[in-house]
Amino acid sequence: MPSLIRFKVIHWYLVPLIALVVWWGMLIALLLCWSIQGHPIYAFMGNTPQNPVYISDVGATNLQPLFISCVGFQAIFFAGTPLLEHYLRSSYKLQPYVSTKQPRIAIPSIVCAVIGQLGILFVSIFNTNAFHSVHMSMVALFIVFIFFSCAFNFLNSFIFGWYPKRLSPDHERVIFGKSRWQNLYMVSFLMKCVWLMVAFICAVCFGCFMAKGNESMSARFEWTLSFWYGLLLLMWTIDLFPSAIKHYKRTHPLQYPPTPPSELNHLTRDDQATISTFGSPTFQTSPSNNSKTFPQQQEQQQMAERINTPVHEVNITRPIPAAASAGSGFVGGPHVANSNSGSPHVAGSGSGHSVNDRSSTNTEYPAPTFNRYSNPNSIV
Repeated sequence: MPSLIRFKVIHWYLVPLIALVVWWGMLIALLLCWSIQGHPIYAFMGNTPQNPVYISDVGATNLQPLFISCVGFQAIFFAGTPLLEHYLRSSYKLQPYVSTKQPRIAIPSIVCAVIGQLGILFVSIFNTNAFHSVHMSMVALFIVFIFFSCAFNFLNSFIFGWYPKRLSPDHERVIFGKSRWQNLYMVSFLMKCVWLMVAFICAVCFGCFMAKGNESMSARFEWTLSFWYGLLLLMWTIDLFPSAIKHYKRTHPLQYPPTPPSELNHLTRDDQATISTFGSPTFQTSPSNNSKTFPQQQEQQQMAERINTPVHEVNITRPIPAAASAGSGFVGGPHVANSNSGSPHVAGSGSGHSVNDRSSTNTEYPAPTFNRYSNPNSIV
């Protein structure tokens, strides 16, 4: 492996990273504006003492254009991230799916992400001052559908981590070890589970304190949950980052050592015909499926077989010169090599010149010919 991580700088991993910068930048801007204004309690809040106020309260003031634009920009990039991941895995630019159920799991994750981001967009449009009921309904819609989108996405990470031997060696298949609890995808799944549990606890506390009338504690959990939400975009950035490494590796192959044969043949060592993933069979190791799932590995295997093939097994066809058949400037003609008739003799040479004997029988070979203007012992 190269001593340093080399990757294409401008690549797809920047999509969730840009969404993260915009989202956290909006939260910091709203919080700073409220602090610089002297922690005001807005008139539509009923003059109830509260510290801090809700994000929606600040977003319902003259900062609503900033609120809408940043939320809308973030929504596009957030919803595009699971869609982009599905595209990269389907086109083999990122670790391909190892189970037939994974593409089916990715689709509801994308749909839930789109619906959830529409919810947060409507939260910013229908402000809490003029449309309080619609605003709160959209908040609930956002939280529920983002939860399910993350659950489906995290399940795919678990499937990758549960079967590390099915991962392609071209996609940085193992980083910490070779067991299913030490590979990159399982570590990623466990981290996402921790994130999901903390987010769930914050969401429950946010709703419970709001129902009890403790607005200050409810607002604190809302701000905490909003900043914690950005860490999901950071984890998705890490998930897409191997595609940038693979792109650099594909465009700069001389900077990387060849893949060991043990890695190329790791699929054939596993009896995948007897393994199932959540009741659905995985991609089998037949030639057709291997060429579909791992095209680069299949090509390397075929090249290695051609290189290691003995010389006597290579079928070489020697074309008959056109001039020999026409008889212009050349002497001799095609001979038939037969194992029972001895070695053929070269036409026009008194004696002693012979062609190497070949093991195949009844095979037509062109006889060696001489140029009449050159040395008669030199074959052209």
